[in-house]
Amino acid sequence: MTKNRAKELGYYLFFGIMVLAKGIGLDSGRKSYYVLSAVACICIFCKLILTKYNIRQILAVGFLCLLAFVAYRNSGRMGILLTVLAIIGIKDMDVKKLFRIGLAIYGCSFAFTVIAAKLGLIYNPMAVHEKGGMELIRWGMGYSTGNIFHVSYFMLTVFLCYTWGRKYNFKKMLVLMAGNLAVFFYSLSYTGIAVTAFYLLISLYAAGKEKAFEREGRPGECMQEGGAEKCSEGKISMGERILCQLPLPLCLLFSFGGPFLLDYPFMQKLNVLLQARLSFSAYYLKNQPITLLGTRMKNVPNFWIIMDNGYVYFMMTFGLVAFGLFCAGYAILIARYSKKGRLPELAMIFSFLLYGIMEQFISNAFMNLSLLFMGEVLFGPQEQGWMSGGRERTLFELFKREEDGLEKKKPIPEEKSKVGANRLLKGEDGTERSVSRKRPGEMIGNERGGFRLWLTGLVIGIGVTGLYLALVPMKEYVTARLDTVLYVDAQSVQIGLENEGNTEEGLTEGMEYFRELVTEKDRLERAVIQAGLENRISAEELAAAMEFSIPVAVQGSGQWDTFRMRLLELYYDISDEEYGRLLEGILGYAGMSWSEAASQQESVQGQDSGSQENPASLQESVPGQDSELQGNPASQQIMEDGGYTIKGGIYAERVGKSFGEDRIEHISGKDRYFIEKTGSIAALEHYRDGVFWGIAAAAVWFVIYLVNMHFPILKGAKR
Repeated sequence: MTKNRAKELGYYLFFGIMVLAKGIGLDSGRKSYYVLSAVACICIFCKLILTKYNIRQILAVGFLCLLAFVAYRNSGRMGILLTVLAIIGIKDMDVKKLFRIGLAIYGCSFAFTVIAAKLGLIYNPMAVHEKGGMELIRWGMGYSTGNIFHVSYFMLTVFLCYTWGRKYNFKKMLVLMAGNLAVFFYSLSYTGIAVTAFYLLISLYAAGKEKAFEREGRPGECMQEGGAEKCSEGKISMGERILCQLPLPLCLLFSFGGPFLLDYPFMQKLNVLLQARLSFSAYYLKNQPITLLGTRMKNVPNFWIIMDNGYVYFMMTFGLVAFGLFCAGYAILIARYSKKGRLPELAMIFSFLLYGIMEQFISNAFMNLSLLFMGEVLFGPQEQGWMSGGRERTLFELFKREEDGLEKKKPIPEEKSKVGANRLLKGEDGTERSVSRKRPGEMIGNERGGFRLWLTGLVIGIGVTGLYLALVPMKEYVTARLDTVLYVDAQSVQIGLENEGNTEEGLTEGMEYFRELVTEKDRLERAVIQAGLENRISAEELAAAMEFSIPVAVQGSGQWDTFRMRLLELYYDISDEEYGRLLEGILGYAGMSWSEAASQQESVQGQDSGSQENPASLQESVPGQDSELQGNPASQQIMEDGGYTIKGGIYAERVGKSFGEDRIEHISGKDRYFIEKTGSIAALEHYRDGVFWGIAAAAVWFVIYLVNMHFPILKGAKR
């Protein structure tokens, strides 16, 4: 293997491994991601050692690596290190070929992740959101959130469109737009569907201008004339070049100016539309330190205040120096590419810049693929690279002592044009320029059978979807993890405890003892029978729905004498009244009588400031029981000796995941709890399943068609 092949292989492995990691949904919170990153770093180090740089480039490499390492140490975020390695290592690499390799790896990993998540082979993250007054599930389909799922599809469209180049046309745009809608059906990401649609449309415009330029006999973006580079006129007008300079400053102005304009009604409405992203940015810009070389965010008041703006995230996390270089790099990149008429690259850059307003991934080169072009500007060929020129040496050669009589550096031979690819034509004025030629029969299949192929796939997909919706009955409920829902309803009661030391430890010990007492299987089974629910809920399910916690009001008062018992309404076919009867039975068989509760008469309103309470009247009797629900004498004695009393009565409450002060305690433990959801959630999931199997059937048809086209076994013919 030659040195050039070895260094190319090193970068391809580095890029492929990291793209694979993103394609299967890994992030910095997973150990496997760090393992793959370590392997990828070994590959890129081998490539860097074999690559020749001139002195300016070596200084730039050293500065960028040092800056990235310092920012990583200060912030704890490894993404900036990997991004810098991707940029400095792209020297002497074919970016087009890199995207083709990335498409193969990312396309397969994306398809595998989505299918495996849908079939339940891997964990499928979900979150319940309220859209249009209805509760709907947002699926991650193997990725961390619905937003990241749509970002992943957006990346797939970028790989496809850039690889297709001039072959990207209106038909392909319609197919990718249909995929955009299908992904939105699961992700419910308005940001994702809008930015993806924007990219597909401007890429179509770019491809159209490229083809129009080719038809006019001017296909090259730039050409060499008299030793100097001259760009073809008319490919991109002066007005378009001016417009190309606007996206970056507009994105920066919105990201850093918008959070300080929230007093205006229009900005408040826009903030609501953007899911409070401006408010979150305002918090970080006003309350967290802004440093030169990066820092970690400290004392964030609530877990749900996140930095969803990529520009704010970059500056706050990695510091002003790195952020300044990021902005300057994009400004130079846009100016150079607009001058050269690099329309496909500009379409990609503008789309990622737009996405950066609403997502934080723009600092990662394996999600923000346009960052790779910065390496081309810095370390590209002499006519393209900003720092090109001069003698180039490998990092090892840099430290070798130079001697007289060294071989003169041989010029790198120009790559010979491939048959049927680009060739040089000499015009009347003697100027050489590259002309793209189609291979024989290259577009025949698309022209003759393309429409029929897509139409057949569409009919198959719609047919399978219709059959599924018509023949498969809709499920009565959908099971969701408790930590994914917006809220949960509960029947609650507050228990007083004679805590002699008035300490938190004493209250916690008393609460745990009470938990052990009331969750005994025999007591729960008797409570289920008493409530008449013996065929609808088991003792184990009832125990899973019980939660014990110390109210925030008690923690703030310093009087450690009260804890709370909740019976979460996890099961859809049990009513509020039946949950109330269950809780009464549990307390009764634990030895607590309702005469004790009635004697207290202490209102629970206002003590639970983080929940929406609707106090219910205390039921004085339960069918089949006396007005005083007594447990066995032993339990009664335990309750009296333990000093437990019911404070007030049972009350209904709605406990929010991200509102109020008292959270659902179940979501902070190691165990996973589930809740059954009905209504709009179940209905939408039924339609989603139908669409999924329709898409799967259409995909199978396309695979069969492509296999038969290359290996025509279905026709019984040899190719």
